[in-house]
Amino acid sequence: MIKRKGEKIMGIISIVLNVIGIGFGALMLSMDQSFYNQINEVLQEEGETLPIETLEAGVNAFGIQFMVVSAIAAVLTLVGVIFLKTDRRAVISGILFLVSAVTLLIGTVGLAFVPMILLIVIGLMSLIRKPKADAYTSEYPS
Repeated sequence: MIKRKGEKIMGIISIVLNVIGIGFGALMLSMDQSFYNQINEVLQEEGETLPIETLEAGVNAFGIQFMVVSAIAAVLTLVGVIFLKTDRRAVISGILFLVSAVTLLIGTVGLAFVPMILLIVIGLMSLIRKPKADAYTSEYPS
């Protein structure tokens, strides 16, 4: 039996970071009109303009996407941490961690890179670390 304390701690840290990501998505949804006006002013300095409605719709859509993807990753990570209780399920939890990392990579366009890197490390640790074989097993009669 391998003690997987490091994987569990990093998994909990990743869950907390994903919950913070959900809050970031909610913050994007709560932006007021002055925020969009400032973005439009910056775009006008660059020589481009966008209608405020289009800009607002894009930011709102990305905020919702960020919230949903972070929530999915948090749930997958939580299930993976729960599966780490036994060595037989370590492979399943490693796969769940890697799926969660890929979900964060694609869904947040790489903006959630800290929990993504943590999940890749945890996933590889869960897949690679194997229990040591005992020298004295009951397979061979003494």
